[in-house]
Amino acid sequence: MKPKLTLYYDKECPFCNHYARFLTLKKSHALHLINARESLQEIRAKCPHLDINDGMIIEIDGRCLQGTEALAYLDAIIIRNTLLGRLHRVWRLTPWLTLPLYKTIKLFRRIALFFMGKKHRIE
Repeated sequence: MKPKLTLYYDKECPFCNHYARFLTLKKSHALHLINARESLQEIRAKCPHLDINDGMIIEIDGRCLQGTEALAYLDAIIIRNTLLGRLHRVWRLTPWLTLPLYKTIKLFRRIALFFMGKKHRIE
């Protein structure tokens, strides 16, 4: 049986939504996408030590990972010949760039949601 990987993300954010839609994992994992705006109670119950407003969360085998830790885990199981697979390769080859890049993406998310008239905080 394949391990179930659940990705909690902000479906209203164009960056998050595109990332989730184009994420292709190796056949060894089953991917489940969950809109965090509709599942906040579920996230709080399963990952009480994490705040979805600090970045996407993945749950795998009862463990919750967020931000750069989540990206590192996904990097190990993503299919490499996709656009996101190539982007993950850049992150893997330049670990010193991962955190600043992730923070930059979070800033762009906030700006995009502001211009779309949406709240950047998930409450």
